Amino acid sequence: MWNDRTDEYGGPLENRMRFTLECIDAIRKNIPAGMPVFVKFTPYHGVPGGRELDEGVQMAKILEAAGVDLLHVDVGCYEAWYKAITTVYSDQGHQLPIVKAIKDAVSVPVLGHGKLFDPALAEKVVEDGTMDYVGLAHQMLADPDWANKAKAGHFDDIRPCIGCNECLKAGFSGKHYYCAVNPQCYAERDYRLPAPLPGESRKVLVIGGGPAGMEAAIAAADRGMKVTLWEKSARLGGNLWAAGNPTFKHDVLRLIDYMRTQVLKKGVDVVFGKDPTVDEIVAFGADKVILAAGSHSLVPPIKGIECAKTSDGYLLGTEKPGKHVVVIGGGLVGCETAAYMAETAEDVTIVEMLPQILMTADDCLNNSQNLHAMIAERGIVCECGAKVTEVTPDSVTFERDGEEHVLPADTVIVAAGYRPNNALADELDGRVADLAVVGDAEHPRKIINAVHEAYHAIRVM
Repeated sequence: MWNDRTDEYGGPLENRMRFTLECIDAIRKNIPAGMPVFVKFTPYHGVPGGRELDEGVQMAKILEAAGVDLLHVDVGCYEAWYKAITTVYSDQGHQLPIVKAIKDAVSVPVLGHGKLFDPALAEKVVEDGTMDYVGLAHQMLADPDWANKAKAGHFDDIRPCIGCNECLKAGFSGKHYYCAVNPQCYAERDYRLPAPLPGESRKVLVIGGGPAGMEAAIAAADRGMKVTLWEKSARLGGNLWAAGNPTFKHDVLRLIDYMRTQVLKKGVDVVFGKDPTVDEIVAFGADKVILAAGSHSLVPPIKGIECAKTSDGYLLGTEKPGKHVVVIGGGLVGCETAAYMAETAEDVTIVEMLPQILMTADDCLNNSQNLHAMIAERGIVCECGAKVTEVTPDSVTFERDGEEHVLPADTVIVAAGYRPNNALADELDGRVADLAVVGDAEHPRKIINAVHEAYHAIRVM
């Protein structure tokens, strides 16, 4: 696909592998006897014109004959980066068929990876002979103690990787790696929580049980503080429920399970159905108040917009789409909503004002590639550079380049962004001892912002 050389390094497979084999030979000559040599290679690209598996199997045999001690199997390429580096949209074990094909073709040990963070699945693929070794990378940034917790059977204490690739995005932005769910990633010493003080009795009140609220509660409890969390609904999780309910995003639900478990294990006093007034918060007398009340969907001023509903209910599954769906907004939430609706609707159309969908999504490239691919595979139509002018019970009208277009629609969904739930912030200012507004209540953004802001608000107390 990329090697167009006509000399001894191009053409037949043996020529195209010549440089790799020369490297293996040179390495062998310059390391102590008995030191193992591992080779990571890609037997399958998964794109038109790329390497197919039959050639990948030939490569594995050539590498084995060259005397390598282990083969580390990868999948994908930069054109399909999401097949190489797992995203939130990837299936668990999505590389297993390729790994198994290589394992069956060689006698040297094989290492595989690709969303194998579930200890039960990791153990199974070794036991059934799919691979000899399991590779974990992003999961180890999320929780470096994965192996110890898995060995001890403490699966519910494993902080899960959610496939957001904030780590990769940071690395390719010239920064050190960050992890959305682990604020101490690459800063274990600098960002360590202070040890509980002798006789610690400070009270922390957390308003809101989404990711920011739960992270604040967990961190405060770890510092030995008395923590109370007030949540207006009947469950913890906040907007993570809408984010994680689509069939292709259940990694986010695993984060809810983990954080909810930690909140309860650490003895946080959780009060559900509590939508407090300013006077109630002041009367509580907390040493620190964390306002983590999240955000709500924005409804744009469009004629007939009352005929549409926001994406929340559809993502949660409490609202069901009809046959002909139009989604207003082609950002991250709009595209994910459209992809989810396409599982049951006959046709789905995204109407986006910008020249392309996902232009406002602050995601890593491989995640965006994956979602673009899903949009295409599900036959979703994207009407970009278009401004919606009217919504009726059975249609959506939009303008583009001075021309008016009408789309039939029995379901119109609005995904036009979010607004913070921060009405309490100004009223509490000066009336409580210490106030921090974190996560979407400060400004609607991403999970990494919610978790990190909440953690550090407690860390610096």
